This record gives sequence, C-alpha cells and structure tokens, in this order.
Amino acid sequence: MNDANKRTDASNVSTSALAWWQKRAVTITIAILGLVGILTFISMNVMKYERHLASGDPVLLQLAPVDPRGFMQGDYMTLSYALERDVLDVLDKTGDRPKSSEGYVIVALDEHDVGHFVRLADSHQPNTLAANEKAIRYRLRNGSVKLATNAFFFQEGHANAFEAAEYGLFRVNDKGDPLLTNLVNETFEVIDPTDTDKAKVNN
Repeated sequence: MNDANKRTDASNVSTSALAWWQKRAVTITIAILGLVGILTFISMNVMKYERHLASGDPVLLQLAPVDPRGFMQGDYMTLSYALERDVLDVLDKTGDRPKSSEGYVIVALDEHDVGHFVRLADSHQPNTLAANEKAIRYRLRNGSVKLATNAFFFQEGHANAFEAAEYGLFRVNDKGDPLLTNLVNETFEVIDPTDTDKAKVNN
C-alpha cells in the first residue's frame, strides 16, 4: 500500500472514530436549535410584557425619600415606596419580622388612582376586594419589602426632569404583579423629559 492510500485510510478511520457530537453537522444543528430556543424565550417574554401593559390596571404608588447620595446615578434613579413602610409596620406589629416571605398588600384607589394601604393578605382573593381595591404582590427578602423594581432607568441627561417625581405608575395584572411603567409628578401627570428639553430651548 502506497503512502497516499495510507493517508486516505487514516483519514477515514479518524473521521469515523469521531463521536457523533463532535461532527460538524451536529454542532451546527445544536447551535441553530440553541439560537431558536433563545429567540423563542425572548419573544415569549416580550409578549408577556406587552400583555401586562395592555391588560394591567393603573395604580399610582407614592415614592418615599431615599438616600440622596444614591438617588441619581447618571442614567437611573433609585426608588423606594411609602407602601413598603406600611407593610413593614404591620409585620412588625404581628411579631418577629420574617427574613423571607411573600403575600399581598391591599390598597384602596382614590380619584387619582393612588393606592393607599388597607391591609395585608396571605393569598390573592379577588372576590374579597371592594370595587376600589387592588391586591399587589410583595416579597420580603432579608427583612426588606420588595414591591417591584427599585430603579427607574432613563436617557442620560434627563435626570432633572425626573427629580419632580412623586409617584410611580404601575400596571397591575390579574395576578397582582406590579409593573413600573412611568414616573408621575405631584399634579398626577406622567413625566415627559422632552417637555423639559423644549422648555430649555424656548427660554
């Protein structure tokens, strides 16, 4: 057998000896399936977010003061909600505050859709709510209440506009999950940073 034939035979043996997962076609197929899975996951999350926005009921929650050193961080602001303090006050009165738990805080909406604390509930029971009441899921982690995101992101350079924020505007779905959508000022208007930019130009 000449050298050329030996090399060909060696190549064939080497190829056939590869495990199935090491073959190029299999690797490409796995990569494509992985990409399809990622895109499907992203699409489902986007659809879930859009459904939440479309079907959720508007609820305004009053913002609570936060450490001014951490309030503005260039392109986002740190948020805290007055309702968190109400939840902690009730939990403290009922005994030792657990480090980790979850439940629902029931709020009554006024004429501006601002939610005011009413009571706590262990489960979501819509049939027990009054016409103007909403149940909002909360989580207690390391002794602190988490209602929703504690940060609001915006385009850099728009910090001045959001300093007027008094409320967070949420969309609350039928499961009691709150989704922060905008910040609102003391006159119950959604803050639009472009209005501030226009005012600067006019002045």
